[in-house]
Amino acid sequence: MIDTHAHLGKVIFGADPLTPEKLIAFMDTYGIEKSVILPLVNPEEEHYFYTTEQALEDCRSYPDRFIPFVNVDPRRGSNDGNYDFYPLIKEYVDQGCKGFGEILANLPAHDKRLKGIYKACGALGLPVLPDFRYATSTNGVIDQIGMPYLEEVLCEFPQTIIIGHGPSFWAEIAADVPGIQENYPKGKVEKPGRVDYLLEHYPNLWADLSAMSGYNALARDLDYAKRFLEKHYRKLLFGTDYFVGNQEPHIIDLLNNVGLSSSIKQRIFRKNAEELLKL
Repeated sequence: MIDTHAHLGKVIFGADPLTPEKLIAFMDTYGIEKSVILPLVNPEEEHYFYTTEQALEDCRSYPDRFIPFVNVDPRRGSNDGNYDFYPLIKEYVDQGCKGFGEILANLPAHDKRLKGIYKACGALGLPVLPDFRYATSTNGVIDQIGMPYLEEVLCEFPQTIIIGHGPSFWAEIAADVPGIQENYPKGKVEKPGRVDYLLEHYPNLWADLSAMSGYNALARDLDYAKRFLEKHYRKLLFGTDYFVGNQEPHIIDLLNNVGLSSSIKQRIFRKNAEELLKL
């Protein structure tokens, strides 16, 4: 398996740092061969930064196990929406970074500063991983119910692959989104939501099944989950969002036991990541 969403380092005050060795022990326990390491550089998120430079250093120490992403706060540079991120991001791509994220800047998804990131990453062939939240959140990339800002971005930057992730993104697996205060809605999916529509209509939208948000979206209705996974399996990525060293990756059992064919599971667990990240 390839885990497309993992973290390292000391990021939470009072919590022990997640070392490369601890993450590898977790990976070995569950049969994960490689993990994508996502820097955290937005000041709204947690208490300490874990920079792209730190990610590159950890990934160089374990090149057969870790895959680095680059992350740059969109408010760096001029902070007026006119900064050219291409040269800066390319410097990290030249050092081996395979994607961009995780973005937790508390800005609207269609903010001009974020659009500078999308534009540069599209030109460099990097997928971009935002953590989507509704407007009441104090961290994460902001959208409204129905994900109109995300759709605007998908239309404006067709060359840029966006990897959907986060509570508001996965709340939209069903049409009846209960409201912006509900991070993990429950109940049967009576009618497919905007996630289904956007994945079907926009080739540049993929999705990351990690964290409680991805797991809850599937576990709330296993019958619908099977249909959803079978419909979109070529654009779905296995991930854990392993963060502070105490999560259980329930998504593994769900994917293994929901009734998918071995070829679909192989795509979600590994092959999609290999193709998207050009491994």
